[in-house]
Amino acid sequence: MHEVNWPALIAVYLFMAGVGVAAFYTGVLADIFSNGRYRRLAKYGAYIGVPMIVIGVLMLLFDLGKPMSFWRLLLNFNASSTMSIGVWLLSAFMVLGGLNALTWLAEEKFAGNSGILGAFKNKPGLRRFTGLVGMPVGLLTAGYTGVLLASTSSSLWSSTPYLGLLFLVSATSTGIAALMLVLAWRKEDFAVIQKLARADALVIVFEIIVFSLLLLALGSGAPEAAAVILKGSYSLVFWLGIVACGLVIPLIVEVYNMFSAKLHTGNDFTVPVVASVLILVGGFLLRYVFLFAGQVSL
Repeated sequence: MHEVNWPALIAVYLFMAGVGVAAFYTGVLADIFSNGRYRRLAKYGAYIGVPMIVIGVLMLLFDLGKPMSFWRLLLNFNASSTMSIGVWLLSAFMVLGGLNALTWLAEEKFAGNSGILGAFKNKPGLRRFTGLVGMPVGLLTAGYTGVLLASTSSSLWSSTPYLGLLFLVSATSTGIAALMLVLAWRKEDFAVIQKLARADALVIVFEIIVFSLLLLALGSGAPEAAAVILKGSYSLVFWLGIVACGLVIPLIVEVYNMFSAKLHTGNDFTVPVVASVLILVGGFLLRYVFLFAGQVSL
């Protein structure tokens, strides 16, 4: 394990990486299980995922101040190094997700039939391959952000086996929220938003369970570290920002969204938008609190 001193920019990177890869694999899964009926979710997922990862990696390189370190880790794979594994996962996702996004961009009206995009037009096999292979890479990347923290000397991060799983589940929820926002912004497929909200409600329930297990593990294995977020300087952000705004309120809103006849008949996008924004805020605060509270408990 190693000690760290990470700035707020890393929290932004962890958040963007989670949202990006989760939007991608959520879209791919929706496309597969709907037999193509929700293929536009796969398109929007690719459009969200690739830029988010690229921007996140650029921010990471900027923060490190040593871009060559990234390439060194990429060229010299070390299975025992969490950083090395992470660099390979990020690189693999950028390649697979980038190719997948190009197959979608090639079908847009502005693409035409010539140029680079023209070469990716009518490539369903490439799209399916990059989607199927990119999906597990995205899942591993979403969980990796938590595993990266757990590999350090912080008792808050290393005293529980659930941090990687928590980050994976949280990322999935934020990825679904991002897709709901895109659909709401475009004022389309309200019925699909309802389905996404239903799926996200289940994800949030699972996230609450994982969170509870994590806190129980911390309480028994590292009570002082747990106190930093539960009763210490980060407790207000934890209880109000993460638990209330990021979990409980969105779950209530999404359950209401599922059973409200008024919303179903009026196609009111306000409620799912509110839930999505709260989930994204809560997802960022989760990473922010764990990043900085973990450094306090080093």
